[in-house]
Amino acid sequence: MPFYVRGAIVLGILFFMFIFTESFNLTGILPIFEWVTRYILPWIALYWFIEFVKIKRVKT
Repeated sequence: MPFYVRGAIVLGILFFMFIFTESFNLTGILPIFEWVTRYILPWIALYWFIEFVKIKRVKT
């Protein structure tokens, strides 16, 4: 299993552990969700796009 998959799994587990320890109220979840969508997801999308371009460049 690639290291980025393991990292994503670990981050997901930590994220859910943090949510469950914050007592299910939305005031603890919304700032985390906003931060993740603003700063983390664009980098993941950029990484996937670069990998896609690399794969397409190798095949042609």
